Amino acid sequence: MNRRQFTGHLVGGAAGLALAGTSLTLEGCSAISDLETWVPVGLTAFDGVAAIVDAAFTAVATTVDALWGAVQNAIALYQNSTDPVATKLDKVIATLDALAGGLTQALAALPISIPSAVLTAAKLALALIIATLKSIRNRLQPPAPAPVGLYAGAGASAPATSKKDFVKKFNKIMSDNGQSLRVQ
Repeated sequence: MNRRQFTGHLVGGAAGLALAGTSLTLEGCSAISDLETWVPVGLTAFDGVAAIVDAAFTAVATTVDALWGAVQNAIALYQNSTDPVATKLDKVIATLDALAGGLTQALAALPISIPSAVLTAAKLALALIIATLKSIRNRLQPPAPAPVGLYAGAGASAPATSKKDFVKKFNKIMSDNGQSLRVQ
């Protein structure tokens, strides 16, 4: 069973856990559209980072892939559910928060034993993914003060402003660090 198949089995459980959220107010439906456009690119970028790291990273990557699936599921539920908009938005925000936490753990789990250029590329790419994800999440609903360290390790990467900007920044990180990985 490969990571994608395993992820399919985990998505149901991860979605159930991640979809339990508190009531929040709705701000900006365009963020949902941006999120829907960006998530497949972000997932491809994350899987690419996982592929260039090593086998020790696979367990963390599998868990994070399940969280990406939960976000995709929450977006689909947002678009197709008859629940009140605020309730649907709560679920999307809860999955984004869970994914940001998983990506932060993935960043911390990067093995230092890999080649320096690969480690640098992976750290910068994950920081960009986290910053962009947080930016979209915060457009949906400004967060309450986060516990110290929730996004620690994400670096000072500026979030991408669009899918095109994300692709450009991600590909530059990979190129600058001698990696052939590219996203479209």
